[in-house]
Amino acid sequence: MTERLVFDAEPLLAYLLDEDGTDVVEARIQEVAVGDVAGFVSPVTLTEVEHVGRYLGSGDEVTGFLGSLQRAGVRQVDASLCWREAARFKREHQVALGDAYALAAASVQDARLLAGADDDFDSIDDVEVERFRDRAD
Repeated sequence: MTERLVFDAEPLLAYLLDEDGTDVVEARIQEVAVGDVAGFVSPVTLTEVEHVGRYLGSGDEVTGFLGSLQRAGVRQVDASLCWREAARFKREHQVALGDAYALAAASVQDARLLAGADDDFDSIDDVEVERFRDRAD
Protein backbone atom coordinates (compact mmCIF):
# COMPACT_ATOMS: atom_id res chain seq x y z
CA MET A 1 0.00 0.00 0.00
CA THR A 2 1.23 3.47 -0.87
CA GLU A 3 2.16 5.67 2.05
CA ARG A 4 -0.41 8.40 2.72
CA LEU A 5 0.60 11.81 4.07
CA VAL A 6 -1.35 14.93 5.06
CA PHE A 7 0.51 18.24 5.16
CA ASP A 8 -0.17 20.62 8.05
CA ALA A 9 0.23 24.39 7.55
CA GLU A 10 3.56 24.71 9.42
CA PRO A 11 5.60 22.57 7.01
CA LEU A 12 3.99 24.16 3.97
CA LEU A 13 4.63 27.67 5.28
CA ALA A 14 8.20 26.73 6.23
CA TYR A 15 8.75 25.58 2.66
CA LEU A 16 7.09 28.66 1.15
CA LEU A 17 9.05 31.04 3.39
CA ASP A 18 12.33 29.09 3.13
CA GLU A 19 12.59 28.39 6.86
CA ASP A 20 14.40 25.64 8.75
CA GLY A 21 13.28 22.21 7.56
CA THR A 22 12.53 23.24 3.98
CA ASP A 23 14.64 20.37 2.65
CA VAL A 24 12.54 17.79 4.49
CA VAL A 25 9.26 19.27 3.24
CA GLU A 26 10.60 19.54 -0.30
CA ALA A 27 11.60 15.86 -0.23
CA ARG A 28 8.12 14.83 0.97
CA ILE A 29 6.42 16.91 -1.76
CA GLN A 30 8.74 15.32 -4.32
CA GLU A 31 7.73 11.86 -3.06
CA VAL A 32 4.12 12.83 -3.78
CA ALA A 33 5.06 14.17 -7.22
CA VAL A 34 6.73 10.90 -8.29
CA GLY A 35 3.89 8.78 -6.92
CA ASP A 36 5.71 7.18 -3.97
CA VAL A 37 3.37 8.90 -1.50
CA ALA A 38 -0.29 9.92 -1.73
CA GLY A 39 -0.42 13.53 -0.51
CA PHE A 40 -3.37 15.40 0.98
CA VAL A 41 -4.16 18.74 2.60
CA SER A 42 -7.21 20.03 4.43
CA PRO A 43 -9.14 23.05 3.12
CA VAL A 44 -8.43 24.91 6.37
CA THR A 45 -4.70 24.28 5.94
CA LEU A 46 -4.93 25.82 2.47
CA THR A 47 -6.72 28.80 3.99
CA GLU A 48 -3.93 29.23 6.56
CA VAL A 49 -1.22 29.00 3.92
CA GLU A 50 -3.03 31.52 1.71
CA HIS A 51 -3.58 33.95 4.59
CA VAL A 52 -0.19 33.73 6.32
CA GLY A 53 1.73 33.41 3.06
CA ARG A 54 0.19 36.60 1.69
CA TYR A 55 0.66 38.39 5.01
CA LEU A 56 4.36 37.49 5.22
CA GLY A 57 5.25 37.24 1.55
CA SER A 58 3.94 37.98 -1.89
CA GLY A 59 0.61 36.99 -3.38
CA ASP A 60 2.28 35.77 -6.57
CA GLU A 61 4.56 33.45 -4.59
CA VAL A 62 1.61 32.01 -2.66
CA THR A 63 -0.44 31.48 -5.79
CA GLY A 64 2.50 29.79 -7.51
CA PHE A 65 3.24 27.61 -4.50
CA LEU A 66 -0.35 26.43 -4.10
CA GLY A 67 -0.45 25.66 -7.81
CA SER A 68 2.77 23.67 -7.55
CA LEU A 69 1.29 21.60 -4.71
CA GLN A 70 -1.69 20.75 -6.87
CA ARG A 71 0.54 19.90 -9.86
CA ALA A 72 2.64 17.67 -7.58
CA GLY A 73 -0.52 15.72 -6.79
CA VAL A 74 -1.31 16.98 -3.29
CA ARG A 75 -5.10 16.64 -3.14
CA GLN A 76 -7.51 18.64 -1.01
CA VAL A 77 -9.63 16.58 1.38
CA ASP A 78 -13.26 17.62 1.03
CA ALA A 79 -14.42 19.39 4.20
CA SER A 80 -17.66 17.41 4.11
CA LEU A 81 -15.61 14.26 4.73
CA CYS A 82 -13.80 15.51 7.81
CA TRP A 83 -15.71 18.27 9.60
CA ARG A 84 -17.20 15.97 12.26
CA GLU A 85 -13.81 14.40 12.90
CA ALA A 86 -12.30 17.90 13.15
CA ALA A 87 -14.93 18.80 15.76
CA ARG A 88 -14.01 15.64 17.71
CA PHE A 89 -10.29 16.51 17.69
CA LYS A 90 -11.06 20.08 18.77
CA ARG A 91 -13.34 18.87 21.57
CA GLU A 92 -11.13 16.04 22.84
CA HIS A 93 -7.71 17.69 22.46
CA GLN A 94 -8.45 21.44 22.57
CA VAL A 95 -6.32 22.08 19.47
CA ALA A 96 -6.56 25.04 17.11
CA LEU A 97 -9.16 24.72 14.36
CA GLY A 98 -6.52 24.40 11.63
CA ASP A 99 -4.78 21.63 13.57
CA ALA A 100 -8.11 19.88 14.16
CA TYR A 101 -8.80 19.86 10.41
CA ALA A 102 -5.28 18.64 9.59
CA LEU A 103 -5.70 15.80 12.10
CA ALA A 104 -9.17 15.01 10.78
CA ALA A 105 -7.91 14.92 7.19
CA ALA A 106 -5.18 12.49 8.27
CA SER A 107 -7.70 10.40 10.16
CA VAL A 108 -10.22 10.07 7.32
CA GLN A 109 -7.45 9.41 4.79
CA ASP A 110 -5.77 6.85 7.09
CA ALA A 111 -2.62 8.90 6.67
CA ARG A 112 0.31 10.22 8.68
CA LEU A 113 0.31 13.97 9.45
CA LEU A 114 3.43 15.97 8.58
CA ALA A 115 3.64 18.67 11.25
CA GLY A 116 6.22 20.88 12.88
CA ALA A 117 7.16 21.64 16.43
CA ASP A 118 3.64 22.66 17.47
CA ASP A 119 2.94 21.11 20.89
CA ASP A 120 -0.78 20.81 20.02
CA PHE A 121 0.09 17.40 18.56
CA ASP A 122 1.90 16.05 21.65
CA SER A 123 -1.21 14.44 23.14
CA ILE A 124 -2.44 12.90 19.88
CA ASP A 125 -2.33 9.13 19.76
CA ASP A 126 -5.01 8.23 17.20
CA VAL A 127 -3.16 9.78 14.23
CA GLU A 128 0.53 9.21 13.52
CA VAL A 129 2.36 12.55 13.53
CA GLU A 130 5.69 12.98 11.72
CA ARG A 131 7.72 16.04 12.73
CA PHE A 132 9.74 17.79 10.03
CA ARG A 133 11.64 19.91 12.58
CA ASP A 134 12.09 20.14 16.35
CA ARG A 135 11.40 23.86 16.79
CA ALA A 136 9.46 26.57 15.01
CA ASP A 137 11.32 29.42 13.32
